[in-house]
Amino acid sequence: MLKEVWGQSYSEQTQYLRVFVAQLRKKIEEDPNRPKFILTESGVGYRFNTS
Repeated sequence: MLKEVWGQSYSEQTQYLRVFVAQLRKKIEEDPNRPKFILTESGVGYRFNTS
């Protein structure tokens, strides 16, 4: 996702992605600390839950 959105030079900047996901959660989640839509999967990344 980093490479596709921000380009190759950001592919190692994982903190950017964490900040971006946190900002999205603040906007769409009822409780950003207990997300229901943007879920973190250890060792995989993020998943958008539609159920």
